[in-house]
Amino acid sequence: MSDAACDVAVAGGGLVGLSLAYELATRGLSVTVIDAAHAGRATDAGAGILSPATNAVADELWWALGSAAGEHYASLVARLSDGGADTAATGYGTCGLLSIGLRESEDPWFDPFARLVQGRPRSAVHEISTTEARALFPPLGPIHRALYNPDACRVDGRGMAAALRHGAGQHGVVLVEGVVSGLVEGGSGSGPRTLAAVHVDGHRDVRCGALAVAGGAWTAAMGEWLDAALPISPTKGQIVHLGVEGDTGRWPILQPLLTHYVVPWPGGRVACGGTFEVGAGFSTTVTAGGLHELLRECLSVAPGLAAAEHLFTRVGLRPTSPDDRPLTGRLPGWSNAWVNTGHGANGLLLGPYTSRLLAEHMVGTAGSDGGGATIGPLDPARFC
Repeated sequence: MSDAACDVAVAGGGLVGLSLAYELATRGLSVTVIDAAHAGRATDAGAGILSPATNAVADELWWALGSAAGEHYASLVARLSDGGADTAATGYGTCGLLSIGLRESEDPWFDPFARLVQGRPRSAVHEISTTEARALFPPLGPIHRALYNPDACRVDGRGMAAALRHGAGQHGVVLVEGVVSGLVEGGSGSGPRTLAAVHVDGHRDVRCGALAVAGGAWTAAMGEWLDAALPISPTKGQIVHLGVEGDTGRWPILQPLLTHYVVPWPGGRVACGGTFEVGAGFSTTVTAGGLHELLRECLSVAPGLAAAEHLFTRVGLRPTSPDDRPLTGRLPGWSNAWVNTGHGANGLLLGPYTSRLLAEHMVGTAGSDGGGATIGPLDPARFC
Protein backbone atom coordinates (compact mmCIF):
# COMPACT_ATOMS: atom_id res chain seq x y z
CA MET A 1 0.00 0.00 0.00
CA SER A 2 0.98 3.61 -0.32
CA ASP A 3 2.57 5.10 2.77
CA ALA A 4 0.58 8.34 2.30
CA ALA A 5 -1.16 9.42 5.47
CA CYS A 6 -4.95 9.33 5.79
CA ASP A 7 -7.20 11.50 7.90
CA VAL A 8 -8.76 8.49 9.67
CA ALA A 9 -7.76 4.84 9.98
CA VAL A 10 -10.73 2.60 10.78
CA ALA A 11 -9.78 -0.68 12.48
CA GLY A 12 -12.53 -3.10 11.49
CA GLY A 13 -14.06 -4.01 8.14
CA GLY A 14 -17.48 -5.25 9.21
CA LEU A 15 -20.75 -3.37 8.85
CA VAL A 16 -19.91 -0.83 11.57
CA GLY A 17 -16.41 -0.07 10.29
CA LEU A 18 -17.54 0.19 6.67
CA SER A 19 -20.48 2.40 7.64
CA LEU A 20 -18.17 4.73 9.54
CA ALA A 21 -15.65 4.82 6.69
CA TYR A 22 -18.43 5.63 4.22
CA GLU A 23 -19.88 8.40 6.39
CA LEU A 24 -16.46 9.97 6.97
CA ALA A 25 -15.48 9.77 3.32
CA THR A 26 -18.72 11.37 2.17
CA ARG A 27 -17.86 14.24 4.50
CA GLY A 28 -14.56 14.82 2.70
CA LEU A 29 -12.06 12.88 4.85
CA SER A 30 -9.50 10.43 3.51
CA VAL A 31 -10.02 7.04 5.13
CA THR A 32 -8.18 3.71 5.31
CA VAL A 33 -10.03 0.63 6.57
CA ILE A 34 -7.90 -2.07 8.20
CA ASP A 35 -9.78 -5.36 7.92
CA ALA A 36 -8.63 -8.42 9.84
CA ALA A 37 -11.46 -10.45 8.21
CA HIS A 38 -11.90 -12.63 11.29
CA ALA A 39 -13.99 -15.78 10.89
CA GLY A 40 -17.24 -15.41 12.80
CA ARG A 41 -17.72 -11.71 12.19
CA ALA A 42 -21.28 -10.86 13.26
CA THR A 43 -21.95 -8.96 10.02
CA ASP A 44 -21.60 -12.15 8.01
CA ALA A 45 -24.06 -14.18 10.07
CA GLY A 46 -26.74 -11.85 11.45
CA ALA A 47 -30.41 -12.44 10.73
CA GLY A 48 -31.07 -8.85 9.70
CA ILE A 49 -34.26 -8.06 11.62
CA LEU A 50 -35.05 -4.32 11.47
CA SER A 51 -38.09 -3.90 13.70
CA PRO A 52 -37.36 -1.48 16.55
CA ALA A 53 -41.08 -1.07 17.22
CA THR A 54 -41.33 -4.67 18.48
CA ASN A 55 -38.18 -4.73 20.58
CA ALA A 56 -39.09 -5.81 24.10
CA VAL A 57 -36.62 -3.45 25.80
CA ALA A 58 -38.51 -0.63 27.53
CA ASP A 59 -35.43 1.60 27.88
CA GLU A 60 -36.11 5.06 26.37
CA LEU A 61 -32.55 5.45 25.09
CA TRP A 62 -32.81 2.18 23.21
CA TRP A 63 -36.08 3.28 21.63
CA ALA A 64 -34.60 6.63 20.58
CA LEU A 65 -31.62 4.89 18.99
CA GLY A 66 -33.57 2.01 17.49
CA SER A 67 -36.30 4.08 15.89
CA ALA A 68 -33.81 6.57 14.44
CA ALA A 69 -31.67 3.69 13.17
CA GLY A 70 -34.64 2.11 11.44
CA GLU A 71 -35.50 5.37 9.70
CA HIS A 72 -31.84 5.87 8.72
CA TYR A 73 -31.75 2.68 6.66
CA ALA A 74 -34.00 3.86 3.85
CA SER A 75 -31.95 7.00 3.21
CA LEU A 76 -28.65 5.11 3.50
CA VAL A 77 -29.70 2.44 0.98
CA ALA A 78 -30.92 5.18 -1.37
CA ARG A 79 -27.57 7.01 -1.11
CA LEU A 80 -25.68 3.80 -1.84
CA SER A 81 -27.94 3.03 -4.80
CA ASP A 82 -27.41 6.51 -6.22
CA GLY A 83 -23.68 5.82 -6.03
CA GLY A 84 -23.99 2.67 -8.12
CA ALA A 85 -23.92 0.01 -5.39
CA ASP A 86 -25.87 -3.23 -5.86
CA THR A 87 -28.47 -2.53 -3.22
CA ALA A 88 -30.69 -5.37 -4.46
CA ALA A 89 -28.17 -7.74 -2.90
CA THR A 90 -28.73 -6.12 0.49
CA GLY A 91 -32.19 -7.68 0.59
CA TYR A 92 -33.38 -4.51 2.29
CA GLY A 93 -37.12 -4.13 2.24
CA THR A 94 -40.35 -4.16 4.20
CA CYS A 95 -41.60 -7.65 5.05
CA GLY A 96 -43.65 -7.29 8.25
CA LEU A 97 -43.19 -9.15 11.54
CA LEU A 98 -45.38 -11.35 13.69
CA SER A 99 -44.78 -11.25 17.46
CA ILE A 100 -46.47 -14.38 18.75
CA GLY A 101 -47.48 -15.97 22.01
CA LEU A 102 -47.64 -19.74 21.70
CA ARG A 103 -49.91 -20.54 24.62
CA GLU A 104 -52.19 -18.92 27.19
CA SER A 105 -49.59 -19.35 29.94
CA GLU A 106 -47.48 -16.68 28.17
CA ASP A 107 -50.07 -13.94 28.72
CA PRO A 108 -48.28 -12.52 31.83
CA TRP A 109 -45.38 -11.67 29.47
CA PHE A 110 -47.40 -11.00 26.32
CA ASP A 111 -49.82 -8.45 27.81
CA PRO A 112 -47.19 -5.93 29.01
CA PHE A 113 -45.23 -6.47 25.81
CA ALA A 114 -48.31 -5.65 23.74
CA ARG A 115 -48.96 -2.49 25.76
CA LEU A 116 -45.33 -1.40 25.31
CA VAL A 117 -45.04 -1.88 21.55
CA GLN A 118 -48.54 -0.62 20.71
CA GLY A 119 -48.03 2.48 22.85
CA ARG A 120 -44.88 3.66 21.11
CA PRO A 121 -45.06 6.83 18.99
CA ARG A 122 -46.46 6.22 15.49
CA SER A 123 -46.72 2.50 16.20
CA ALA A 124 -48.47 0.49 13.51
CA VAL A 125 -48.38 -2.69 15.62
CA HIS A 126 -51.81 -4.26 16.07
CA GLU A 127 -53.24 -7.56 17.17
CA ILE A 128 -54.56 -9.94 14.54
CA SER A 129 -56.34 -13.28 14.73
CA THR A 130 -54.43 -16.54 14.75
CA THR A 131 -56.12 -17.41 11.45
CA GLU A 132 -54.79 -14.20 9.89
CA ALA A 133 -51.34 -14.97 11.25
CA ARG A 134 -51.29 -18.43 9.67
CA ALA A 135 -52.43 -16.94 6.36
CA LEU A 136 -49.41 -14.63 6.44
CA PHE A 137 -46.99 -17.43 7.39
CA PRO A 138 -48.36 -20.77 6.08
CA PRO A 139 -45.96 -23.14 7.96
CA LEU A 140 -47.00 -21.62 11.32
CA GLY A 141 -48.40 -24.07 13.86
CA PRO A 142 -51.02 -23.52 16.58
CA ILE A 143 -50.53 -20.25 18.46
CA HIS A 144 -52.40 -18.34 21.15
CA ARG A 145 -51.99 -14.68 20.09
CA ALA A 146 -50.28 -12.57 17.45
CA LEU A 147 -49.26 -8.96 17.02
CA TYR A 148 -48.42 -7.75 13.52
CA ASN A 149 -45.96 -4.99 12.65
CA PRO A 150 -46.41 -4.20 8.93
CA ASP A 151 -43.47 -1.77 8.98
CA ALA A 152 -40.77 -4.29 9.94
CA CYS A 153 -37.88 -4.66 7.49
CA ARG A 154 -35.03 -7.10 6.93
CA VAL A 155 -31.51 -6.69 5.55
CA ASP A 156 -28.77 -9.13 4.58
CA GLY A 157 -25.58 -8.27 6.46
CA ARG A 158 -23.23 -9.56 3.78
CA GLY A 159 -25.05 -7.74 1.00
CA MET A 160 -25.21 -4.53 3.02
CA ALA A 161 -21.50 -4.71 3.79
CA ALA A 162 -20.74 -5.21 0.10
CA ALA A 163 -22.83 -2.16 -0.82
CA LEU A 164 -21.04 -0.07 1.81
CA ARG A 165 -17.67 -1.31 0.61
CA HIS A 166 -18.57 -0.21 -2.92
CA GLY A 167 -19.85 3.15 -1.72
CA ALA A 168 -16.76 3.72 0.39
CA GLY A 169 -14.51 2.84 -2.53
CA GLN A 170 -16.35 5.31 -4.73
CA HIS A 171 -15.32 8.01 -2.24
CA GLY A 172 -11.67 6.98 -2.15
CA VAL A 173 -11.59 4.75 0.92
CA VAL A 174 -8.56 2.43 0.89
CA LEU A 175 -8.93 -1.14 2.17
CA VAL A 176 -5.97 -2.86 3.85
CA GLU A 177 -6.23 -6.52 4.84
CA GLY A 178 -4.34 -7.35 8.00
CA VAL A 179 -4.32 -7.40 11.78
CA VAL A 180 -3.38 -4.36 13.85
CA SER A 181 -0.25 -5.26 15.83
CA GLY A 182 0.59 -1.98 17.53
CA LEU A 183 0.35 1.78 17.58
CA VAL A 184 2.72 4.70 17.18
CA GLU A 185 2.22 7.74 19.35
CA GLY A 186 3.05 11.25 18.26
CA GLY A 187 3.47 14.57 20.00
CA SER A 188 4.38 15.19 23.61
CA GLY A 189 3.26 17.24 26.54
CA SER A 190 0.86 16.91 29.44
CA GLY A 191 -2.38 16.87 27.48
CA PRO A 192 -4.23 13.91 25.94
CA ARG A 193 -2.14 11.37 24.07
CA THR A 194 -2.02 11.55 20.27
CA LEU A 195 -1.86 8.61 17.91
CA ALA A 196 0.26 8.99 14.75
CA ALA A 197 0.20 5.59 13.03
CA VAL A 198 -1.03 2.01 13.23
CA HIS A 199 1.15 -1.07 12.75
CA VAL A 200 -0.48 -3.67 10.48
CA ASP A 201 1.01 -7.14 10.07
CA GLY A 202 2.40 -7.57 6.57
CA HIS A 203 2.04 -3.89 5.64
CA ARG A 204 3.73 -0.58 6.15
CA ASP A 205 2.45 1.48 9.04
CA VAL A 206 -0.81 3.27 8.29
CA ARG A 207 -0.13 6.89 9.20
CA CYS A 208 -3.29 8.69 10.26
CA GLY A 209 -4.66 11.83 11.80
CA ALA A 210 -7.09 9.78 13.88
CA LEU A 211 -8.02 6.17 14.65
CA ALA A 212 -11.53 4.74 14.96
CA VAL A 213 -11.86 1.26 16.44
CA ALA A 214 -14.76 -0.79 15.08
CA GLY A 215 -13.42 -4.21 15.90
CA GLY A 216 -16.63 -5.98 16.89
CA ALA A 217 -16.09 -8.92 19.20
CA TRP A 218 -12.30 -8.44 18.90
CA THR A 219 -12.33 -4.85 20.23
CA ALA A 220 -10.90 -5.66 23.66
CA ALA A 221 -7.55 -6.55 22.08
CA MET A 222 -7.37 -3.07 20.56
CA GLY A 223 -8.09 -1.63 23.99
CA GLU A 224 -4.86 -3.19 25.24
CA TRP A 225 -2.85 -1.25 22.64
CA LEU A 226 -4.68 1.93 23.63
CA ASP A 227 -4.49 1.39 27.41
CA ALA A 228 -8.28 1.82 27.41
CA ALA A 229 -11.03 -0.23 29.00
CA LEU A 230 -13.03 -1.66 26.10
CA PRO A 231 -14.91 -4.49 27.86
CA ILE A 232 -16.39 -6.16 24.80
CA SER A 233 -16.85 -9.93 24.85
CA PRO A 234 -18.09 -12.35 22.16
CA THR A 235 -21.53 -13.93 22.45
CA LYS A 236 -21.74 -16.84 20.04
CA GLY A 237 -24.83 -17.26 17.87
CA GLN A 238 -25.59 -20.14 15.52
CA ILE A 239 -28.23 -19.62 12.81
CA VAL A 240 -29.52 -22.43 10.59
CA HIS A 241 -30.78 -21.75 7.07
CA LEU A 242 -33.41 -23.98 5.49
CA GLY A 243 -34.58 -24.37 1.92
CA VAL A 244 -38.34 -24.59 1.28
CA GLU A 245 -40.76 -24.40 -1.62
CA GLY A 246 -43.08 -21.45 -1.91
CA ASP A 247 -43.05 -17.68 -2.18
CA THR A 248 -41.08 -17.14 1.01
CA GLY A 249 -40.27 -13.55 0.07
CA ARG A 250 -43.81 -12.56 1.02
CA TRP A 251 -43.75 -14.22 4.44
CA PRO A 252 -43.24 -12.01 7.52
CA ILE A 253 -40.59 -12.53 10.17
CA LEU A 254 -41.69 -14.67 13.12
CA GLN A 255 -40.58 -13.46 16.54
CA PRO A 256 -42.03 -15.62 19.31
CA LEU A 257 -41.92 -13.85 22.65
CA LEU A 258 -40.11 -16.63 24.51
CA THR A 259 -38.14 -18.52 21.88
CA HIS A 260 -36.15 -18.17 18.64
CA TYR A 261 -36.97 -16.07 15.56
CA VAL A 262 -37.60 -17.22 11.99
CA VAL A 263 -36.62 -14.91 9.10
CA PRO A 264 -37.85 -15.77 5.58
CA TRP A 265 -35.95 -14.56 2.53
CA PRO A 266 -36.93 -14.51 -1.14
CA GLY A 267 -35.99 -17.56 -3.14
CA GLY A 268 -37.16 -20.27 -0.76
CA ARG A 269 -34.79 -19.66 2.16
CA VAL A 270 -35.67 -19.37 5.85
CA ALA A 271 -33.22 -18.54 8.66
CA CYS A 272 -33.88 -19.89 12.15
CA GLY A 273 -31.92 -18.47 15.03
CA GLY A 274 -30.16 -17.78 17.01
CA THR A 275 -28.45 -19.48 19.90
CA PHE A 276 -27.13 -17.19 22.64
CA GLU A 277 -23.92 -18.76 23.91
CA VAL A 278 -22.13 -16.72 26.56
CA GLY A 279 -18.70 -18.06 27.48
CA ALA A 280 -18.03 -19.86 24.18
CA GLY A 281 -15.14 -17.50 23.47
CA PHE A 282 -14.20 -17.07 19.83
CA SER A 283 -15.38 -20.54 18.78
CA THR A 284 -17.04 -20.60 15.36
CA THR A 285 -17.88 -24.31 15.47
CA VAL A 286 -21.33 -25.46 14.45
CA THR A 287 -22.36 -27.83 17.23
CA ALA A 288 -24.82 -30.69 17.45
CA GLY A 289 -26.37 -29.07 20.51
CA GLY A 290 -26.80 -25.77 18.69
CA LEU A 291 -28.43 -27.39 15.69
CA HIS A 292 -30.72 -29.42 17.91
CA GLU A 293 -31.81 -26.33 19.83
CA LEU A 294 -32.47 -24.31 16.68
CA LEU A 295 -34.40 -27.00 14.81
CA ARG A 296 -36.39 -28.04 17.89
CA GLU A 297 -37.52 -24.49 18.60
CA CYS A 298 -38.09 -23.61 14.95
CA LEU A 299 -40.29 -26.63 14.33
CA SER A 300 -42.22 -26.12 17.56
CA VAL A 301 -43.29 -22.73 16.17
CA ALA A 302 -43.52 -23.60 12.47
CA PRO A 303 -44.02 -27.37 12.11
CA GLY A 304 -44.77 -26.83 8.43
CA LEU A 305 -41.02 -26.44 7.91
CA ALA A 306 -40.31 -30.07 8.87
CA ALA A 307 -39.69 -31.13 5.27
CA ALA A 308 -37.31 -28.22 4.61
CA GLU A 309 -33.79 -28.92 3.36
CA HIS A 310 -30.85 -27.96 5.55
CA LEU A 311 -28.83 -25.49 3.46
CA PHE A 312 -26.11 -24.27 5.82
CA THR A 313 -25.48 -22.97 9.32
CA ARG A 314 -23.71 -19.70 10.06
CA VAL A 315 -21.96 -18.68 13.26
CA GLY A 316 -21.53 -15.09 14.36
CA LEU A 317 -19.85 -13.56 17.40
CA ARG A 318 -21.94 -10.68 18.74
CA PRO A 319 -19.85 -7.92 20.37
CA THR A 320 -21.47 -7.54 23.79
CA SER A 321 -20.85 -4.80 26.36
CA PRO A 322 -21.50 -5.17 30.11
CA ASP A 323 -24.61 -2.94 29.98
CA ASP A 324 -25.82 -4.07 26.53
CA ARG A 325 -25.31 -0.60 25.07
CA PRO A 326 -22.84 0.34 22.34
CA LEU A 327 -19.59 2.13 23.07
CA THR A 328 -19.59 5.11 20.72
CA GLY A 329 -17.36 8.15 21.17
CA ARG A 330 -13.86 9.40 21.87
CA LEU A 331 -11.59 7.26 24.02
CA PRO A 332 -10.64 8.93 27.32
CA GLY A 333 -7.03 10.10 27.44
CA TRP A 334 -6.67 10.38 23.66
CA SER A 335 -7.11 13.40 21.45
CA ASN A 336 -7.70 11.45 18.26
CA ALA A 337 -8.82 7.88 19.10
CA TRP A 338 -12.46 6.89 18.81
CA VAL A 339 -14.54 3.72 19.09
CA ASN A 340 -17.84 2.33 17.84
CA THR A 341 -18.64 -1.21 18.96
CA GLY A 342 -20.64 -3.30 21.43
CA HIS A 343 -23.95 -3.40 19.55
CA GLY A 344 -24.67 -6.96 20.67
CA ALA A 345 -27.54 -8.62 18.85
CA ASN A 346 -28.60 -5.32 17.27
CA GLY A 347 -25.53 -4.55 15.17
CA LEU A 348 -27.25 -4.72 11.80
CA LEU A 349 -29.93 -2.31 13.00
CA LEU A 350 -27.90 0.13 15.10
CA GLY A 351 -24.44 -0.01 13.49
CA PRO A 352 -24.97 2.21 10.45
CA TYR A 353 -26.77 4.86 12.50
CA THR A 354 -24.28 5.04 15.39
CA SER A 355 -21.54 5.25 12.74
CA ARG A 356 -23.28 8.27 11.26
CA LEU A 357 -23.54 9.88 14.70
CA LEU A 358 -19.87 9.21 15.42
CA ALA A 359 -18.81 10.58 12.04
CA GLU A 360 -20.66 13.81 12.81
CA HIS A 361 -18.87 14.09 16.14
CA MET A 362 -15.50 13.44 14.53
CA VAL A 363 -15.96 16.14 11.89
CA GLY A 364 -17.61 18.60 14.28
CA THR A 365 -21.18 18.62 12.99
CA ALA A 366 -22.75 16.66 15.85
CA GLY A 367 -26.27 17.72 16.67
CA SER A 368 -27.01 19.20 13.25
CA ASP A 369 -29.84 16.70 12.86
CA GLY A 370 -30.81 16.46 16.52
CA GLY A 371 -28.73 13.33 17.09
CA GLY A 372 -26.04 14.94 19.21
CA ALA A 373 -27.83 14.30 22.48
CA THR A 374 -28.17 10.59 21.69
CA ILE A 375 -24.49 9.67 21.64
CA GLY A 376 -23.70 10.94 25.16
CA PRO A 377 -25.01 7.88 27.06
CA LEU A 378 -22.92 5.68 24.77
CA ASP A 379 -19.66 7.36 25.78
CA PRO A 380 -16.96 4.69 26.35
CA ALA A 381 -15.77 6.74 29.34
CA ARG A 382 -18.49 5.07 31.42
CA PHE A 383 -16.20 2.04 31.74
CA CYS A 384 -13.07 3.97 32.69
